[in-house]
Amino acid sequence: MTCEELVQLIGDYIDGQLEAEIHATLELHVTTCSNCGGHIDTYRLTLRVCRALPKCDPLPAAVEARLRAVLAEQLR
Repeated sequence: MTCEELVQLIGDYIDGQLEAEIHATLELHVTTCSNCGGHIDTYRLTLRVCRALPKCDPLPAAVEARLRAVLAEQLR
């Protein structure tokens, strides 16, 4: 397991959706890689914070479209 592979699997790992063998391999990597251990801790904290935020009304369609366009541009 590499750090890059862990990043690709982190969501499924946190959600408990990995096959047992892959889960065990990822766990072994985390115990030997402090960077990935910190990455997982940060990911979990981010999820907790996001889930604790109050729900808001949907964005106006024009605002959502602009936001999605900016995010898409940043991902390129």
